[in-house]
Amino acid sequence: MFSALDFKATIAVVEDDEDIRANVCRYLTRVGFDAWGAESAEDFYVRLLRDRVDLAVIDIGLPGEDGLSLVRRLAAQGVPTVLMTARADLDSRIEGLDAGALQYFVKPVDMQELVAGIRSQLRSKRLQMGGTPVGPAWRLDKLGAKLEAPNHKNVLLTTRELEILSCLMQTPGAVISKQVLSESVGARDLEDDFHRIESALTRLRRKTLGDTGMALPVRAVFGKGLVFAM
Repeated sequence: MFSALDFKATIAVVEDDEDIRANVCRYLTRVGFDAWGAESAEDFYVRLLRDRVDLAVIDIGLPGEDGLSLVRRLAAQGVPTVLMTARADLDSRIEGLDAGALQYFVKPVDMQELVAGIRSQLRSKRLQMGGTPVGPAWRLDKLGAKLEAPNHKNVLLTTRELEILSCLMQTPGAVISKQVLSESVGARDLEDDFHRIESALTRLRRKTLGDTGMALPVRAVFGKGLVFAM
């Protein structure tokens, strides 16, 4: 059922398979959302000129511009996205979440699970826009050098990982620039050391997903830096 938190949200489904696109849009409409479909990223941009969107469900393997590129563009604009793809391997999951997707669903997707994921992301977005946070959050234990996920599972951190998270989590939700991040780990060469930070974060994302079953909520904001989206 449609809940008050959804506020008749509009969901875009970017999927080149016509049957899947129609079925997902039909189901989302049935449970209370407004939904529209696009067969490609280019088609999505055209539709966006006249139709609003609160969240986009995106397939990776789109014709033309791929789904990961679209996810990056939308993440930079603050539009939440979830991926819906046939690629089930861990590397693809990491790549999708690293691009900025908030959740990753493997086809064939259970529609009830997809809707639950969409509602979860819409709630998080509205809380970030001025609501009061509820429930457990990510916690950094500096003394124990570990990150505690909302499900209370822990990730043991290396010294570099602890330094990076200490900087990002000091002001959650704020974009931290390359320079600030690099200086926080004692860097001297900005580009070289930021590349090392990105490599460390890629390993940490993989470790976090494996140890807790949850995606590390660190998002890249194109041309600006990184943000810890608690």
